[in-house]
Amino acid sequence: MIVVMNVVTVDPENVALFEERFLTRERLLSEADGFAGFELLKREIDDGAEFSVTTHWESTEAFQGWVRSDLFKRAHERERSQGSVARSSELRVYDVLDAEVPA
Repeated sequence: MIVVMNVVTVDPENVALFEERFLTRERLLSEADGFAGFELLKREIDDGAEFSVTTHWESTEAFQGWVRSDLFKRAHERERSQGSVARSSELRVYDVLDAEVPA
């Protein structure tokens, strides 16, 4: 299992648009092989907001398959056609060493 976090920084004037785009997106992740979960996390910072687009995958290969897929292209079409509102982004990939869930 891996967790992939795309940590995105957004300027104050673009925060609402970033959120609107995410919350109204076409939901395609659940169709990807090896997909195990998603969260969009937000943290207010002095000069805007930081979002963690967090996905869980059965394997690195499953995540790489998503990135190469037509589903990925469809999921990111609005950003390509309308432009990104992010100031910066950093992709972070973590191996899950331990986890605990409710009984």
